[in-house]
Amino acid sequence: MRIAISGTACQGKTTLLNDFLKTYTDYKTPEKTYRSIIQDDKHSKQASVETQWKILDFMSEQLTQHRSGDNVIFDRCPLDNIVYSLWCYERGIDGFDKEYIDKTIALFRETMKLLDIIFFIPITRVTTIEIEGGTQRETDAQYIKEIDNLFKAMYQQWLQPESSFFEKDDRPAIIEIFGSPQERMHMVKLYVDEESGDAVSEQGILNPTEIQDIESQFRNSGDGYTDVNNINKLTI
Repeated sequence: MRIAISGTACQGKTTLLNDFLKTYTDYKTPEKTYRSIIQDDKHSKQASVETQWKILDFMSEQLTQHRSGDNVIFDRCPLDNIVYSLWCYERGIDGFDKEYIDKTIALFRETMKLLDIIFFIPITRVTTIEIEGGTQRETDAQYIKEIDNLFKAMYQQWLQPESSFFEKDDRPAIIEIFGSPQERMHMVKLYVDEESGDAVSEQGILNPTEIQDIESQFRNSGDGYTDVNNINKLTI
C-alpha cells in the first residue's frame, strides 16, 4: 500500500514513521523528501507560491513513481502542502490568491488518488507541542496550532460525500492517530496487517461502537475543529 503520515509540526510524525518501518519491514520510505529541494528556500510562514508549488510538484511526481501494490510510506504528502498553502491564503500572503489555490486543489484532487491511507496526527489536550530546534523545524506554537486547525478542517472535508477537495469515489482513507507512540502503533495495526502489510479486512477493524467510543473520548478532550464552512468557500 501507499501510506503517508500527515499533521502539523512537532507531533511525532518522524517517530511514527520510524516505528512503522521497524514493525513493517517490507515497507520502504523514499530517501529524498521535499526538504531536500527547499533547503535554501523560505517556507512555512515565509513560504512563496514558487516554493509551495515546487513542493507539491515534487510530492506529486514522487507519488506517481509508486503503484498500489508497492509498500511505501511517505513523510508528509500533498495534504500537508495544501494545508500550508491555505494558511498563506487566509493570511493574505502575496501570491496566494484564489487562482493559485484553485490550481493547487485541482492537482491535489488528482494526487489523492495515488494514496491508500493517510495517518493524520492531530493535536489533542493530551498531546503537547514539543518544540525542537533545527534549521527546518517550525518553533511558533500558535502557528503550529493554526496549521492543526486547518488539517482538522480538511479532515471534515474528507468526511463529506461531496467535497471540492476530494473525489467522491477515489480518495484515500484518512485515519486519525493519537496517544503515546505505543498507542499510535497499536492504532496503526488495526488498519495495516502486521504480517502482510496489507489493509486489514473489514472484519478486523474496530466495530462501529468501539470507533464511536474512541471518537467520543477524543472529541471530549476539548479539541475544536475549524468550521468546515470556512474552507468550503474555496471551490474549483
